[in-house]
Amino acid sequence: MEGDSSDYNKSDVNRLLKVLHHQEADRLPHMELWVTSRAVYEYVLERELDYEILDASEGGQSITPEDDVEFSQRLGQDAVLCNFNWRPNNLFESASDGTEHYVGGSVKTWADLDNLEPPPSLDDQLRYIERYLRTARGTGVGIVANFTSFFDSAMLAIGVTDSLYMFYDDRPFIEKLMDILLERQEKVMCAVCDRFADDLAFVMVNDDIAHNDGLMINPTMFNEIFPHRMKRLIAPAKEHGKLVLMHTDGKMEKVLPILYGIGINIVHPNEPESNDIFELKRQWVGKLALIGNIPTVLLAYGSGDEIEEKVKEYCIKMAPGGGYVLSSSTSIMDGIPPENFVTMTQAVHKYGRYGSLGRE
Repeated sequence: MEGDSSDYNKSDVNRLLKVLHHQEADRLPHMELWVTSRAVYEYVLERELDYEILDASEGGQSITPEDDVEFSQRLGQDAVLCNFNWRPNNLFESASDGTEHYVGGSVKTWADLDNLEPPPSLDDQLRYIERYLRTARGTGVGIVANFTSFFDSAMLAIGVTDSLYMFYDDRPFIEKLMDILLERQEKVMCAVCDRFADDLAFVMVNDDIAHNDGLMINPTMFNEIFPHRMKRLIAPAKEHGKLVLMHTDGKMEKVLPILYGIGINIVHPNEPESNDIFELKRQWVGKLALIGNIPTVLLAYGSGDEIEEKVKEYCIKMAPGGGYVLSSSTSIMDGIPPENFVTMTQAVHKYGRYGSLGRE
């Protein structure tokens, strides 16, 4: 699917950065943080892929850098992720359709902390982002360094239900595991920022700290455990003057003040099931930029006209003044028709021009 050749329809990381700094650009930017649907990739790229599409949550890159950048260019998407993952000791089981699903964690005792699955090679990770940056040079597509963190990675390594009990039954244990994860990812963050900060669009941290009712754990305990550690993790990015995006699911009303105090600049995905994004924008205008909120249920089951109308609404209500980037409310996964995903991206180009928002 060949795109329009005008600058308005081309990928432009500077457009994205301008809007994330709460200014208006030529049009509303869009970027999809995670695509794990082979059908979507092949539809946009107009060819079959000769490798498996992996879910980044399982530790893989979902697509090669070369195909990822081409995918973004064809859509006029303004940036893509390069993932720096370490989520050890997660347990997965295969479903009948062959897909792998998380079922728990294997870290249960202090002795298990000495036998964590090893992190990826730092040299290999640095070579991989170098490949992304080299591929994206001159394309307009920005590269975002995305890091798994320490809070949800510790919970997943233990098992989510067991970890919720452990916060009360053996808090030193879970904090020790968090510190092991933090120290390694802090090292990777330092290495990436020291070598590549000038070439990165911004830095992202991926850590689910909330659910549909708010924070995963008691707010007092959370504030004792989380903010000082997250400040450590993102310190290299802040020292290099980079914006920092935080991904977390859940209800954000009481989470955003904490993230803002830590120094987070951008928040994703602001799920519509838990959040009124129009109210969030009103409350945080000029302070926090927002990404996401287009319902994946709509993308999976809605008509093209319904999707276009939703995007039009967001162009009118969310784009003015900058501070919003259009994206889905989670990720583009199997089950979302490729045509619907492309309809969403094309509608941004149709209705997202600053100066005539909501009009073709």
